Amino acid sequence: MKRKYFLFRKEDLSLLSSSSSEEGDGLSVFGVSADSMSYITAIKGGVVMYFNNATPYEENQLTDGESFEKTKVVVNCEDGKEVDLIESVMNFLSSDQSPAVMRFDSVDQGSSLKEVRTSVSVGATIKTHPINRVTKEPSFQLDSAFTAATGAVVNDIDFISVNLRPEIDYEFEEGTYNASSPFELTALANSGTGGSTYDIDLASSVGNITKLDAGSSSGFTKVSGAFALHNYLKLTNTYENSESYTLYAVFNPVVSPTNPVGPLYGSDSGETTGFSVVETVLPAKSRSAESTIGVRHEGKLSTPAISRTDAGDQVFSDGTTNYVFPVKDTDDPDYQQCYVLIIRRDADGNIIVNNHTGDRVAFIQGTDPSLKASSLGTLPGDTSGVLTIDQIGSSGGNITSSFKGYLARFGVIKQAVSDEIARNLAKQLFNLYKF
Repeated sequence: MKRKYFLFRKEDLSLLSSSSSEEGDGLSVFGVSADSMSYITAIKGGVVMYFNNATPYEENQLTDGESFEKTKVVVNCEDGKEVDLIESVMNFLSSDQSPAVMRFDSVDQGSSLKEVRTSVSVGATIKTHPINRVTKEPSFQLDSAFTAATGAVVNDIDFISVNLRPEIDYEFEEGTYNASSPFELTALANSGTGGSTYDIDLASSVGNITKLDAGSSSGFTKVSGAFALHNYLKLTNTYENSESYTLYAVFNPVVSPTNPVGPLYGSDSGETTGFSVVETVLPAKSRSAESTIGVRHEGKLSTPAISRTDAGDQVFSDGTTNYVFPVKDTDDPDYQQCYVLIIRRDADGNIIVNNHTGDRVAFIQGTDPSLKASSLGTLPGDTSGVLTIDQIGSSGGNITSSFKGYLARFGVIKQAVSDEIARNLAKQLFNLYKF
């Protein structure tokens, strides 16, 4: 019998396309030998195909309680046609008269099988990590014990590896506050590997950050710091990173039509700023925008690197997911208080952003080295430069359009973590802090 193959295409290829995915995101095209099919099951409105030996790793060293899930693909079909679709797949596998390739294509909306919907939807997952059979979550254990090591845990968040512990980590639950109203912040230590070098210097900070207890007012299950437009925190020493990095924040912005999400971090000069800044007038003013990622690094003097996160009527071709933020209308089904963003700059200078669900919601392509070398810092949208942080809650001493709202957690890892770990951290942070 001739060899048979399955070809699944979920989306057009993009710079975010990957060869494996824990949850299917980024896995744009997947082809596999039909000989690898293990079994096929039906769900309402679709079928699920499972494949053996279709993961990046051929040899596994698992600990007790772990298993590798089979690679699986979900294909939608007409309601009531699920069993017919399974039978058609089986006929394809067993007949020498059928074509060598069975194709399911979400892009061209095509399939050779009549049972498949006109609007084809395909989703595939190829695991690179085993799962814990108790929690059903991906396991990132590094030792041979069933209980994960705690050396990578910082303030209740497991950063997976001790090498990925943050250099900066501020958790406002761990801050010290005055005992009486207005409960002003009096000390905030850095819990990251940078230690006291990057503690908050309250004497140099501007204004007073006050304590807001956990509850519906903040949207957090832990204490947060309340920031007004006219105040911000200063680090004891400047934090700098010229290479790849991962920055994370758990926040609840208090927005207005003219200032959706002001600068949350930045340098004294105002050249470094983020993360929703679309325009700056140095040193002390900026304009922000809803559903926008806008970041710039030290030595860059033009407009920030910008990406919209909401597609509107457009379809994103960069592998990202539509995301509108912030949504502050309590009657809106997407109303949210606890926001989480994971912002990464990778080795190629690309900026990738994940939200609280782990979805990738923004992608900004790294600057062409030949362009940035001759731009003298004036190239619009340049992603290069040194991540320089002197201030939390502002950039350039901005006290008119800076961040206003509640901040529960802020940190920086000195390298860009993988997409799987970024998703994991985003979900951990959201589940830890959401009220």
